[in-house]
Amino acid sequence: MEFVKLVGPAGVFFIMFALGLNLTIRNFVRVFKNFENLIVGLICQIIILPIIGLILISLINLTPEFQFGVFLLLIMPSAAMSNYATKLVNGNVSLSITLTSLCALLSFITVPLYLNLFGKFIYQSFFELNLIIFSIKTFLFITAPVFLGIYCRKKFRVVFEKKIFFLDRLAFGIFLIIVFIAIFMERNNLINYFDDIGVVIISLLVFIVIIVFTVVNIFVKDIASRRAILIEGLLQNGAMGFVIGSLIYSDVVYFIPIAIYALLQYCVLMFYIGNIKIKN
Repeated sequence: MEFVKLVGPAGVFFIMFALGLNLTIRNFVRVFKNFENLIVGLICQIIILPIIGLILISLINLTPEFQFGVFLLLIMPSAAMSNYATKLVNGNVSLSITLTSLCALLSFITVPLYLNLFGKFIYQSFFELNLIIFSIKTFLFITAPVFLGIYCRKKFRVVFEKKIFFLDRLAFGIFLIIVFIAIFMERNNLINYFDDIGVVIISLLVFIVIIVFTVVNIFVKDIASRRAILIEGLLQNGAMGFVIGSLIYSDVVYFIPIAIYALLQYCVLMFYIGNIKIKN
């Protein structure tokens, strides 16, 4: 995990900066016209996903390392790629961008808080976590760059607006590099790890899709917003999970659930996009 420790924070900083560049006042105005959809999306991302993780690790006998990895994965904000994926299925892109951004902005509070509670009351191998210091670190390389991106978009609009598409693709490329290099460095053991937890991660993906799909179909009226929230729930920010986790542990086994999920989530996404395209 040395690569992730050294390069990961800078990579995540840029990913979050690129995310901030996508934000405009118009995004918020459109979303707040249907404020209830935003609330449903936030509840799915910040409350329902961690609960799914807790239920899963309570029902299935996992090692403490895998318990940590599964829970860490589900308290991450969604991946920036979710915005582009939402566009591909004619979803509510403004809602997607706002959800991704708000969850990223709040992560310096939600992630340390969840980890602290998890370490004290649930995790079998207790770990010490200084809540204030960890929150500051999380703020500096996750929340602060989003604010910086918003500022640069407003202050240097002419410079950045023409480059947003390129910077989005570059951010996605950096995300893939962080995840795949971390996986490549542990490639010899990955097959064995998949035997240990592959079925659990597949089950996790199925549970997330079913539960979020059910929630949005009950509480969200328009199809475009349903698609946006579903993709937000499906795509978790694996690169951020690697970086935050590396602040606590250096052993790669803790991040295997994140690595496997990061690969499989895009398989599910491609199936979902293909299904939408066929119907349309």
